[in-house]
Amino acid sequence: MSRLPRIIEDEREFLDMAKGKIRKDMKKYLGRGQIRVRRRGEGKSIEIPVEEFEIPTFRFGFPPDMFIGQGDGEQGDDLGPVQKPDDEGDEKSAGPGHGGRHIIVDLPEHEFEKMFQEILELPRIKPKGDRSVFEERQKYSTISHTGPMSLLYHRRTFLKAIQHAIALGEFQPPEKSTILVYPKDRKFRSYQTIREPKNNAVVFYKRDGSGSMGPAEREIVSRLVALCDFWLSWNYDKLETVFIIHDGEAYEVTRHEFFNENWGGGTICSTALEKMHAISEERFPQSQWNIYGVYLSDGFNFSSDNEKFAEVLREKILPMVNQFNYGQIQAMRGWFSAYEGSGSKTFMPPGTIGKIIKDKFGDVENVAQTVIQSEDEESLITAIRVFFSKGN
Repeated sequence: MSRLPRIIEDEREFLDMAKGKIRKDMKKYLGRGQIRVRRRGEGKSIEIPVEEFEIPTFRFGFPPDMFIGQGDGEQGDDLGPVQKPDDEGDEKSAGPGHGGRHIIVDLPEHEFEKMFQEILELPRIKPKGDRSVFEERQKYSTISHTGPMSLLYHRRTFLKAIQHAIALGEFQPPEKSTILVYPKDRKFRSYQTIREPKNNAVVFYKRDGSGSMGPAEREIVSRLVALCDFWLSWNYDKLETVFIIHDGEAYEVTRHEFFNENWGGGTICSTALEKMHAISEERFPQSQWNIYGVYLSDGFNFSSDNEKFAEVLREKILPMVNQFNYGQIQAMRGWFSAYEGSGSKTFMPPGTIGKIIKDKFGDVENVAQTVIQSEDEESLITAIRVFFSKGN
């Protein structure tokens, strides 16, 4: 008897258990940045490293470390101190046992999307107005009298040949007849160019590139950007990304530079907003694109720039975006305590940008902000909920 049915059954049972574990621990995987999107041809799948587990099975006998008690004594008698094995090392030393392993589970994108939406309780995004562009594509929906043989429409051609034979009196059922296909009987599949509206979106990722944004903060930025990308790409036909880093000035950079560069300069936050507005005006007209801004910073800013930051956000950014999201990363640096004790008033403390947004834009519909703790995985999940809970 073939073992194939049993193998298929085992595989199905394993996948059901894996999906249950993924659903249970989804927030952990998202918060740790362990989920990867893999593109294969035209489709995508999601890779998730799941802790090794075993399908329960029946076994005869007892495990090697299980013994049946024998000898004198009654239940509850004191057995004395526990004897430690001689080869047990220090508490911090590595043991001789087998460590944990991870199994990569490959989920279809639509299954993961459904889990993602249900667990994070996010509403689907409604594109703003008629912000879409028309794309031309070829659709094979017509018939032509000419064309390459590879596009020959056999059914239509055969029907035309039968009609031709009937007209010539060559087709007389039930007698066996030979149907000849003449060149003028041939029918070919042909295409027409159609224009389809596509809901397109562009997301501007901006971050502080000054010395206060160290490796820990940039790791949080990387995880949050991946989650934003995933959710927006599910809701739009096409998603473009733009990456901007600033210190005292702002520049458009590559994705790799965005996650790895550390310039170490000062901090003038309004420059990032100005750069976003300039790029949008040049390449992403408001009438055709759903525009998102995601700004990630630890909240530092030069005090002389605070009013300008609020002005640019109010006058240039908010009128054109579906949503402006600000994530403030809480990771204090040791040097700031010494700087704060110096009495200098030129540099505002952590949280300045967050306070400006809260005080001046707290009741604005298309503004959202949250605090992200650098060592709290749950705060990343909270950030995605806050950013997209309005469905903008």
